[in-house]
Amino acid sequence: MKYFLLIIYLWIFVPAFVFTANASKKSPDILFIAVDDLRPELNCYGANRAVSPNIDRLASMGTLFENAYVQVPVCGASRASLMAGMYPSSKRFTWYGTRFDSPTSNNWGRECTGAPDVEDIPHWFKNNGYKTFSMGKIYHYSNDNIKAWDVIDRVGYFKAYQLTENEGKSPAYECAPVSYNAYPTGIMTDKILAQIKEAKESDQPYFLTAGFSKPHLPFVAPKKYWDLYNPEDITLPQNYSFFPEGAPSSSNSTWGELRNMYDDIPKEGPVSDEMAIKLIHGYLACVSYTDDMIGKLLDELEIQGLLNDTIIVLWGDHGFQLGDHSLWCKHTLFETSMHAPLIISAPGYKSNQRVNSLVEMVDIYPTLCELAGLELPQHLQGKSLVPSLENPDIVHKKAIYGRYHSGETIRTDRFQYSEWDNGQSMLYDHLRDPNEDINVVSDKRYSKVVEAMALALRKHRNKVEFDENTNLNNIVESSNTPPVWNSNNFNQNSTGKKYAFVGEEYNAFVNWRVSDAEEKLSEDDRRLIFKKESGPEWLSLVSPKYGKFSGTPSKRDVGLNEFILSVSDGVNAPVRARMALEVK
Repeated sequence: MKYFLLIIYLWIFVPAFVFTANASKKSPDILFIAVDDLRPELNCYGANRAVSPNIDRLASMGTLFENAYVQVPVCGASRASLMAGMYPSSKRFTWYGTRFDSPTSNNWGRECTGAPDVEDIPHWFKNNGYKTFSMGKIYHYSNDNIKAWDVIDRVGYFKAYQLTENEGKSPAYECAPVSYNAYPTGIMTDKILAQIKEAKESDQPYFLTAGFSKPHLPFVAPKKYWDLYNPEDITLPQNYSFFPEGAPSSSNSTWGELRNMYDDIPKEGPVSDEMAIKLIHGYLACVSYTDDMIGKLLDELEIQGLLNDTIIVLWGDHGFQLGDHSLWCKHTLFETSMHAPLIISAPGYKSNQRVNSLVEMVDIYPTLCELAGLELPQHLQGKSLVPSLENPDIVHKKAIYGRYHSGETIRTDRFQYSEWDNGQSMLYDHLRDPNEDINVVSDKRYSKVVEAMALALRKHRNKVEFDENTNLNNIVESSNTPPVWNSNNFNQNSTGKKYAFVGEEYNAFVNWRVSDAEEKLSEDDRRLIFKKESGPEWLSLVSPKYGKFSGTPSKRDVGLNEFILSVSDGVNAPVRARMALEVK
């Protein structure tokens, strides 16, 4: 009888245990695909120019956003804005060399702030249990905000040539008879494939990025991708030979990225038609190269049984001019620079959907949080796209915004209006002029449109320029001063808890190390909030209000442990200090 009962017990409880073990990864894995310089000139976007079966496949799996726009038409700033979930301003995210984690100075000597006081996408997900991978080009700099990443790997240099004839040279393109993994793009893809296999076996959810630099210049790709296109079928844009009528000089670009970095491009004047065709050919070859790599990632997800359970986001950091209006590269506020692809495939949502409403890249951060079941950080300025995944016909936004250097732009479903701080402006009516060939800002028929869009742009500017971290309840307290640590670099030698010992619980308070002129005496009214910014995991902040830390170190923690702490009064920016604690 006992034997019979034992069999029943195992039959009932073992499957339940196995199910629980398999379901231990409670949050979905995320594959975050960034593609540099990618125009939405793909089959899934209604164009038949590029051979892109794998991006088309991804679009059929999820939701394609027809009208997705970047905030800044240049790499570093666009990516920092997207990763922060914050709009650019006159001082923040302004140029291609923008960093998220610290200020930079652009080529004109103007300081550009990042957003080091907020948590970017990977940092937020890391703090919520994800293992984060920066693979390839995600930020402009591979070492940007390194604390957000568990793994950072950017393979090779974007100017990677394979032909011996190009050694010591910098041509704008290369067609080499080599395998897909002869270039950094393919090498990185192989590494990501291995990480997908690891994700299958891990109980920890993965935030896995795949940053593809192609089709960024130079247009280098294996010959097999060049062979997908017949040069005789490649045509120049219909507006290739002219700049938009009436467009201001501020809207123009010298396309210095192409002129100044590649040997076979003239320093002045247009490229030849033959070179223009070759550049377009190379760009398309690079699109197909990256598309093939994306296909390998999707195939591996399917092999590992992860494809249907993984959140996949594909986005472009900006568009790219391919001779449009006699321009090359990006660096403008025209449609060709600001419009980029965005595709989201997520478990539980319908496939093969299309959203026509306007969306922005700052909307990606809140969308990922909602899809993964995470709380949204308070600093976010974007709007979640999840309602559009549920109902692609809703209007997500009636207007979207962007800027580049001293120019700002606003776009509605019909018009795009841009203005510069020198007084120049332009307006395009996309209903009548989808290619933006005629600036109608001075046309009296559009005077009310210009007035309304200029007002909306001004309101947006004022909102963004305002310090998003200011506590409105205390804004009248202009004399408020930030809290002060009695030392910005301290240890515990002067306390009764001089050391922490392996296997023994350690407790300590740090609130006594801080003074605040405005701090109220009532314990029920305390405003100071402490935070552990970084440091070994064994010591946790158990009371943000009182600055109490507690934890038990292990043998691996023996030695000097360093922690970065911060304190905030809810009005001023957090004030940081370094705490050292020796474990014996």
